[in-house]
Amino acid sequence: MSPPRPKLLGTTELQDTIGQGGMAEVMRGFQEALNRPVAVKALLPERKDDEEAVERLRREALALASLHHENIPSVYDLVEKYGRQYVIMEYVDGVDLAAVLESGPVPLDVSLLIGSELAGALEHAHFRKVLHRDIKPSNVMLSRTGQVILTDFGIAKDQTLDDMTRQGFVVGTLNYLSPEQIGGLRADWRSDIYGLGVTLFETLSGQRPHAEGPEQAELLANILGGQLRRLRQVAPTLPRSVEKVVHRCLALDPAKRYQRAAEVRRDLDRLVRAVLKGTRSARVVAFLKDRRLLTGQEMTMIASDEVEAVQAVPRPETVLSSRHFERAEDAPAGSGLARTLMGVLLALLLLAGGLAATWYLAPDWSRQTLAKLSTWGQEQLGVDAKEPPGGDAPPGRRKPHNR
Repeated sequence: MSPPRPKLLGTTELQDTIGQGGMAEVMRGFQEALNRPVAVKALLPERKDDEEAVERLRREALALASLHHENIPSVYDLVEKYGRQYVIMEYVDGVDLAAVLESGPVPLDVSLLIGSELAGALEHAHFRKVLHRDIKPSNVMLSRTGQVILTDFGIAKDQTLDDMTRQGFVVGTLNYLSPEQIGGLRADWRSDIYGLGVTLFETLSGQRPHAEGPEQAELLANILGGQLRRLRQVAPTLPRSVEKVVHRCLALDPAKRYQRAAEVRRDLDRLVRAVLKGTRSARVVAFLKDRRLLTGQEMTMIASDEVEAVQAVPRPETVLSSRHFERAEDAPAGSGLARTLMGVLLALLLLAGGLAATWYLAPDWSRQTLAKLSTWGQEQLGVDAKEPPGGDAPPGRRKPHNR
């Protein structure tokens, strides 16, 4: 018999169910003392005696509790009642990215912004030795106040704890898994980066990078063999600078991917700065409003003047495809100083070459010019190189001292 659902968990009132998966359900809750909604996650009643599932829920709570980042939901409490454990966490009022993509790909500037925010969340999680291991659009929330939130750390791996995943056992969602995860190898930071690359590819183009046949084996073979479509093959208007970032995330060999989420965030931030004028949150809200995923009543909680003011650069694809931008992108650090030094060296070489050519072609003129320059220089210093021996020096010239 299933245990009853409590009406209260401490000061948290349980309300309706807002989501359910194969192992757990998520309910809406409300904390009256703080006047705030919360999300409450619990194992399904039939899984409450599954020791592994109970331990995974507990570890998810511990992993989230160790993270403090604006793009990761906060955990408030872990409560047990009637034999079930409940994780009370931050409620994200918004829509998941998978639902957004049902109406088509996301505009370039918003896609890059989403990727940058997710990379920032991974940067923080990886620094705290937490792997997410299930990066995909359905685990990305766009809140109605403009935040990008990485959710569902249900199969996250805290590297400070023992691994619960059995050797050779695959966890995660097939379409977004890295080749090493599918091969049963141990995942690391670069596996999350691969999942981010797949998510970015789909957000920008509306399609996934790997072709999916009628049989699952074809998808497996494509992922393991690195057989993927080029981003600009399915979305030809996207600039090469964007494709370059996405495909570096998707490299078959982990050693050829970005090695740290911070590197991905840095490159995406640079692209975002080039195509976004205004605050990031305002741009997300403006996008949700354009897609009719935000009502006028919800807009009363937001600085609507900022939303109206935020603008993407007209034709961002053109901006990021410009030769000037791509040259600057490819230039290594310190290249400005190097170019200046090279210019000075080239100018000196040209000057030396010009002097040598003049001496060779007009030696008499060159000697006369050098003699005149020498005389002028001596006159400026008050020295006569042809002082007559003995006697007084002519007026205006110094007489050498006799010793």
